[in-house]
Amino acid sequence: MIEKNSNFGTPDYWEWEAGISAQVYGFKLTVKYGDTNLSKAECFGGTKLCRAAAVFENYTIAGVAGSAVILSLIAVVMWAGGYFSIIGRAADRAAGQATLSAGLEVKRVLLRGAHQTAHDEILEALGPIVGAPMVQVSLKDARLRVESLGWVRVAAVSRLMPDTIVVAIREREPAAVWQVDGDLHLIDATGAMIRSVGAFEYSNLPLIVGSGAADAAAGVLQALRLHEELNKRTYALIRVGDRRWNLRLRNNVEIKLPESDFEKAVADIALMHAAQSTLDQPLEYIDLRDPERLIIRRRGESGEGGAAVDQSERISAG
Repeated sequence: MIEKNSNFGTPDYWEWEAGISAQVYGFKLTVKYGDTNLSKAECFGGTKLCRAAAVFENYTIAGVAGSAVILSLIAVVMWAGGYFSIIGRAADRAAGQATLSAGLEVKRVLLRGAHQTAHDEILEALGPIVGAPMVQVSLKDARLRVESLGWVRVAAVSRLMPDTIVVAIREREPAAVWQVDGDLHLIDATGAMIRSVGAFEYSNLPLIVGSGAADAAAGVLQALRLHEELNKRTYALIRVGDRRWNLRLRNNVEIKLPESDFEKAVADIALMHAAQSTLDQPLEYIDLRDPERLIIRRRGESGEGGAAVDQSERISAG
C-alpha cells in the first residue's frame, strides 16, 4: 500500500508485482511483471508511471504490447538454452525458502485408518518430509509410496495448513494364505500379497496352494464366501494344472471342481450338504468335473471309481 500521496496529485494506491529470479552462469536473471490499481488519469497528473510494465533484469520495457514481444523473445532464448528448468528449480527453491520463513513447514504427520500397518512403516515410506516446506511435498508421490505397503489397499495424502500432512488409508482384508515354493504369504480376495506369515498364523483362513494360484483365487474365494458353512469347512484350495481347483475340507474330504462354471458347482455342494449333511459323511472325494454326473467315493471303497449320481437326480434331491 502506497500512502500519503495527496501532495503529488494522486490517491493512495496498491502496487504489486510477480516474478522469478535465478543465477544462470554467474548472472542474476530476473523476469517480473508489475501493475497498480490506478488509472492513467489518477497517476501523478496523468503520467505513465503507474501503468503495467514487464521488467527483465534492470531494464523496464514500457507498454503491454512491447512487454509481450520482448518476453516472448526471452522465452524462446531461454527454452532453447534449457533455462526454463533451471529457473523452475530456482523458483521452487525460492518458494520453499519463503514457506519456511513464513513458518509453513511440515511439523507433524497425522495418520488415519492404520490398524495393521505400523506407523513407523508409513513414516519410513513417506521419507524425510518433516521439516520440509509444505508446498514442496508431492502429495502424489507420497500417496504412491504409502500404497506400495502390503497392508495398504488405497491411500489419500493431503495438506492441513499450516504444518500438518494427513495420511488416510484403507487396509486390505486378509482372505487366504498362499503357499508357494515352501513359503507362506497372506493375500486378500484379489490375490494381492499383504505380507509373509508363519506356519501357525491365520490358521482360520483357507490355504491356497500352487504356482500362480494367488492370481486366480479371486473367483473361487468369492464363490466360497457366498456359502458360509462350506467356507468354514474349507482348509485348502489347490490349483490343478493352472486351470481348475480342488477343495480340501478340514475333515480331509476332497471336492474336485470343474474348469468352468465352478461357482455353480460350489453352490450345488452347499445345497446338498444343507439337505443331506453330505459333508459329514465318511467320504474320500466328491468329483464334479463332469457336468453330467457327480461321483462320490466313500472311504474304504475298493476300486478306481465311486458311486455316480446323475446331475438331474442330484439337483432334485437337493
